Amino acid sequence: MADQSREERIRLRAYELWEKEGKPEGADLRFWEQAMTEIDEEDQRKDSPDKRRRAGSGA
Repeated sequence: MADQSREERIRLRAYELWEKEGKPEGADLRFWEQAMTEIDEEDQRKDSPDKRRRAGSGA
């Protein structure tokens, strides 16, 4: 996933959310914003200092 840009990841997530909800018309902005929030939260969890510290300590 490192080779995908943030925008591409958001686009794919928004499409998945849209499909999962039955492909409603006119909701593209809602799905884009939801996807952006989810991707940003995932990235924050990956980059959290606690995770890096635990990974380096062998715990």
